[in-house]
Amino acid sequence: MDRLTTSISNFMITRTLKGVPPESSIDHPDQRKKIAYLEAWVSIVGNLVLAVIKGIMGVLVNSISLIADAVHTASDVLTSVVVIFGFKLATLPADEEHPHGHGRIEFIATLIISMLLVAVGIKFGIDSYHRLMANTMVVGSYLVVIVMLAAGVFKELMSRFSIDLGQRISSSTLIADAWHHRTDAIASVLVAIAILASKFGYYWVDAVLGFLVSGLIIWTGVEIFRESCSKLIGEYNSEEVEEISRLALTVPGVIGTHDISVHDYGANKVVSIHIEVDQGLTLVRAHDIASRVEEQINRHRYTFSTTVHVDGVEKLN
Repeated sequence: MDRLTTSISNFMITRTLKGVPPESSIDHPDQRKKIAYLEAWVSIVGNLVLAVIKGIMGVLVNSISLIADAVHTASDVLTSVVVIFGFKLATLPADEEHPHGHGRIEFIATLIISMLLVAVGIKFGIDSYHRLMANTMVVGSYLVVIVMLAAGVFKELMSRFSIDLGQRISSSTLIADAWHHRTDAIASVLVAIAILASKFGYYWVDAVLGFLVSGLIIWTGVEIFRESCSKLIGEYNSEEVEEISRLALTVPGVIGTHDISVHDYGANKVVSIHIEVDQGLTLVRAHDIASRVEEQINRHRYTFSTTVHVDGVEKLN
């Protein structure tokens, strides 16, 4: 399935970003926004179709788990709308009040998605409890079971597609949306089990699995919320720091690096780095090395601003 997802992603990226190799890193704000819009619109169309199918079948067989899953799928449309508006606002240019741009709006959009997930999970947890107490009858149907299993496979494919795009543009928002898809895929399989059990008179299974679906939705929302808060607070990314150090050390004259900090503003990064150079160098030469380091980092990491501090050290022969 991963190969299929990669092939679909490459095809869609090629059609969306003319002239950009599909396997290349995508970090320019305008390109990131186009990829986010691509993911969002694919999600909107796919989820609308699935939500209608699930909703109609849920009403016909009187299944709370299926109706909950239909609403969960429909809520994916809302999260996709949040993705669109989040990226639209995140690419607004810098101004006096926001000198580093509005990129962190992308993280706020992720927070909104997580809270929507938790709200949906709580709502259907309550509904499942009432259904369990009443032992409400559910009509079993092999056709519904087959359709729900197919829906689960389709949603897992959508999840992998969103994760692939999210990783390519380093977007927590798209990955959060992908987890929304994945919980829906798991929920679809659980609903299929509930409908099959109802075929043999075990109506309580529908309500119990409704609880499981609700718990899964809430857990996913809480995890996404926690990760988004971590980024807003200022999460340390060791891989990014190591990459920046590696780029700086490729510049002739740089002996070492330390005290690297990266402030994440979505597509833009504000970088501060200390480089070590031979203390015997002239001020002009040291400044030239610092400028080259700045250019090297900006060229490869698409940073909004890179500040290079020069520390003179004794060069070891």
